[in-house]
Amino acid sequence: MKKIFGLALACLLNLATVNALADEWEGVTPEDMGISQDEFQKVRESGMSKAQFLKLLEYGISPNEYFSEPWKKLGVTEEHWIGEKKSGMADDDIDRSYRKHEGNNLTPFVSFVLPGYYMYKTNRLYYGLTASTLAAAGIALTFVHRPKEPRGSIYYFYPIVGVAAMIWSAGDAYLGTRYVDNQEAGRFSFNLGWTDGPAALLSLGF
Repeated sequence: MKKIFGLALACLLNLATVNALADEWEGVTPEDMGISQDEFQKVRESGMSKAQFLKLLEYGISPNEYFSEPWKKLGVTEEHWIGEKKSGMADDDIDRSYRKHEGNNLTPFVSFVLPGYYMYKTNRLYYGLTASTLAAAGIALTFVHRPKEPRGSIYYFYPIVGVAAMIWSAGDAYLGTRYVDNQEAGRFSFNLGWTDGPAALLSLGF
């Protein structure tokens, strides 16, 4: 008996909610909201309240933009995306801000332990292959290819190459996740040139 009463109460509450939503949209036209008929229909069908919709418009978010769910493409939550849009940020700015925040994670450390990790992750296969090959070869040759005398000695060139590749990989991941300024995360180049005097210019092109 209690279950039946509970179900009946839930149905009544749902019906009341539907009626309340219907009433608040009654008499409202797309022209009143400054949107198209198609957008207005999407809003009505979504069950969004008028107050919620007006908030989106206040933040500069159109119905078509909202229902395309751009936060999923950016890899952030809906609440985070709306909060950033409220602050006046464009999607590119939100993406950069999120990637910069990622700089606080373990990606650089993982890229040090697994050279080439971030390069592979950002689809720069040749760089990743170079870093991982140099690191693996340097470490392996340190123990495999040793001088005969004195006993237990090593060729220091090999570990230097291996560690240098690991540092390169970690540095690339750090720059790519913290200071990236465009969609091609982690891509940078070194350019050497001449100024008015014999000074070399070292520029990082992101």
